[in-house]
Amino acid sequence: MLKSLTSLRFFFALAVFLSHLTFVKTNLVWYNWLKNNVFFEGYLGVGFFFILSGFVLALNYERKIIDNPDFNKKKFYIARVARIYPLHVLTFVIMLPFVIINVWKGYIHWDIPILNLFLLQSYIPIKDYYFSINNVSWSISTEFFFYIMFPFFVICLHKFPKLKYLLLLIIPTIFIAEPYFRSDLKLEKGIFYINPIVRSFDFILGIITFQIYDKIKNYKIDTIKGNLLEIASILILGIFFYFHLDIQRAFRYGIYYWIPMVAIVLTFALQKGFISKILQHKIFVYLGEISFSFYMIHMIIIKYGNQYLPKINDFTKIGTYFIISLLLSAIIFEYFEKPIAKWIKKTV
Repeated sequence: MLKSLTSLRFFFALAVFLSHLTFVKTNLVWYNWLKNNVFFEGYLGVGFFFILSGFVLALNYERKIIDNPDFNKKKFYIARVARIYPLHVLTFVIMLPFVIINVWKGYIHWDIPILNLFLLQSYIPIKDYYFSINNVSWSISTEFFFYIMFPFFVICLHKFPKLKYLLLLIIPTIFIAEPYFRSDLKLEKGIFYINPIVRSFDFILGIITFQIYDKIKNYKIDTIKGNLLEIASILILGIFFYFHLDIQRAFRYGIYYWIPMVAIVLTFALQKGFISKILQHKIFVYLGEISFSFYMIHMIIIKYGNQYLPKINDFTKIGTYFIISLLLSAIIFEYFEKPIAKWIKKTV
């Protein structure tokens, strides 16, 4: 994994964290403006993760799949399961008190935790299902679909390279379909933001982004050009972000941010500028390494904190939740995520 891209994972995980600070109630105008216009758009971090996932898997496996007809899919799938499923199970177990109480009181139906446990919740466009238990687990439900389909995507893009232009068809498709879902935000989100098939286009774009990177990675790019490219990619994201309120939600869930996300992945994969050099510092790389644990644990901290620490000032909660999430993510990464993944790969 390229170090600068690893580091960026943490910053986009932080964006997702900020988007979940919906519990903060204040009369401060400046904070409410930030919450409504900046923080709530933090879900764009998920789009970055999906594109980056396609990029990284292609970086590590594309040539192996194309050059080897007997590519060991079993080993590949085991590695993918080891990457995400143990942490999902751990967070599910941590949420069991919530699950048991809510099932017992009839707030949620018994099939919801079962579907969640087996990462099937993202296929059902109903909020009680896709945002169940540990809300953010919907994304790894969707991600796991990408893993299953990855060898097929690679082979199809290799044999039929013009298929990549089909990505352009999703734009008019959503333009035509979106008005039929606009009146129901939960259903709209379930279709355009959650659904694994729809979000596959983000993942496939990540694979295509790697193919572009593979062609340009050996170009001679000096430090000045590298700096300009990295600054430009950040500015592009800033420009898109600035105008996001004028864009329909269905497009903002993914497509709208495709250009800036691809620009960021490409430029920081090249690692030619001063920003990527900073991101290669071991502190930022480590934050990137624990970002998956941070992403998976932070919503649980928020849920338990809001239930058992209701009298604490909301701004104090933000700092408390962030610090606890960060510390726990480091502990989980070192003593659970890494050793369990290694054990699974060795023994299965």
